[in-house]
Amino acid sequence: MTDKAHPSQKNATTTGMKGKGFYNKNSATQQATIAYVYPWLHEAVGNLPMPTNGSPLRFIDYGCSEGANSMQIMAQLTEATRQHGTNSVQTIHSDLPSNDYSTLLHAIGNRTQPPYTDPTVFGSIVGGSMFNQLLPHGSVHLATSFNATVFLSERPLERLPDYVMPNGPNLSTERGSISAQDKEVCEKQAAHDLETFLKARANELAPGGKLMLQTVGRNEHVSTADGIVNLFNLSLLDHVADGSISQDTYERYYHPVYIRSLKQLTTPVKPESGTLSHLFTIDKAECYETPVPFVEQYKQDNDASAYARQMVNFYRAFTEAPLRAALSHLPNTTELLDSIYARGEHRVREAPHLYDFHFISVAMLLTRTENG
Repeated sequence: MTDKAHPSQKNATTTGMKGKGFYNKNSATQQATIAYVYPWLHEAVGNLPMPTNGSPLRFIDYGCSEGANSMQIMAQLTEATRQHGTNSVQTIHSDLPSNDYSTLLHAIGNRTQPPYTDPTVFGSIVGGSMFNQLLPHGSVHLATSFNATVFLSERPLERLPDYVMPNGPNLSTERGSISAQDKEVCEKQAAHDLETFLKARANELAPGGKLMLQTVGRNEHVSTADGIVNLFNLSLLDHVADGSISQDTYERYYHPVYIRSLKQLTTPVKPESGTLSHLFTIDKAECYETPVPFVEQYKQDNDASAYARQMVNFYRAFTEAPLRAALSHLPNTTELLDSIYARGEHRVREAPHLYDFHFISVAMLLTRTENG
């Protein structure tokens, strides 16, 4: 039995991804990072302790957003299950209660897309914070989370005076800085959140169950935030300069994410020294880079306008909700948001080489121990 997870926030730092089909349409880059570890998922299913009493296998995906990528994950898990047995499958898609579930509900209810075209797969949705335990003890066989635990459970600082993200800028960034003290506070929050997430999953997983955890990451050379977050920061500062956003509003808003290294991801479960090593063993762990579809397209056609639009839509899909909340006290919030993202497009069109973008991921596949 594990300690009960105590989430540190009452309200999440975001209401979810941009809905009404926008995130689904602009999440091909995330899908590429997920597809990279499909072989891990197939291997994980093959090593699960299969129920012998005819009960279903239960899979859950945390941070499902609108569901296009989440349904592909479940389709892969179902395909792998069919190679090892005839158990029925219960799939669970989970995200915040404020998430736009309309596409998922339609697909599940009307069985319009795989895996729900399979009559032995039964889909469901559970709304809640991924930092809480959301399912009964020992009831899950395999859990996944992709590109979601990058979000912090709460804002550890009232303001960041000179940059828009807790990791701070890279060395080549045109503007911005973060103090060592502020960086340490955010790093501690990220470490606490990761442990809280892992404890909640340990409670839910059956002994021998698997957890596939991937998140936006950084290696010794580059971070996924490089380029796009610098662009986002400069677009906001342009609006500070013209007076449409105050310096105080800029400082109080910062994007509530933390980009981890592979070492930071695996530290809690590192054999012997990890605080949660009694709960999980590490099957695989890797830092990897996947090609970004719109970057590859730009290399082929050199169309700076299309590149700018696709890059900005990519980060608008996950930055708009927190930014909208921060600007909600201002008049014409929607028009202001459109202006901020349009400014980003303009900057990229004018100088694409300044916003080089690499998608780095860190991932680990864990097994729930028998006695932890």
